Amino acid sequence: MNPQWESLRTLQPPPEAHVLWVEVNEEGVHFLDAAFGAWDDLVNVRREYKSEGGRTLFKIFVAPGCLDEALGVLDRARKFIPIGEIRVER
Repeated sequence: MNPQWESLRTLQPPPEAHVLWVEVNEEGVHFLDAAFGAWDDLVNVRREYKSEGGRTLFKIFVAPGCLDEALGVLDRARKFIPIGEIRVER
C-alpha cells in the first residue's frame, strides 16, 4: 500500500446494512420503492425475492442505524398495500 494511505489501515469498516425480507406483492414493491425514495440513502428496495410456501418475500437493505425508522415506514405503508411478514435477517 502507498505510504500516504497507510493510516487507512487503522480505520474500522462501516457497519453492515440491515437486511429485511418483506412479504409483499410486485405492486407493493413498487409502492415501497417510491415511498422510501423520499429518504436519501435510508433504504434500497431490491427486486430480489424468495418464495416460501406460496408467499413471496422481497429483499430490502436498510442503512445502519435506520432500522426503527424503516420498520415504522413499513408499518404505515400497511394502510395502503398488503404487507405480510417482515423478517429482520441482520
